[in-house]
Amino acid sequence: MTDVLDAVTQAIINIRPDLAESRAEITRDSAIFYAADPGRPMLGLDSMEALELIAVLEEEFGIQLGDTSIRIVDLRTVGDVVDAMSAAL
Repeated sequence: MTDVLDAVTQAIINIRPDLAESRAEITRDSAIFYAADPGRPMLGLDSMEALELIAVLEEEFGIQLGDTSIRIVDLRTVGDVVDAMSAAL
């Protein structure tokens, strides 16, 4: 699962290089869009960046989330994305 986390983290950094430049910590708990809990790290991806992330990861792992029972709307954190990709492999 660490490999999947590394791939997800790298994909996020490729889509949003400013996160690497600001040294933002990307963890399993990082919210993809916004954080309901003020203490939770937040990446602040917009909807187009989130779709790009899913497309990049589908290509990286050779899967299609649409062919699984995973609902993209349920992917709220980096950990959710990692778990979804791991389950689809």
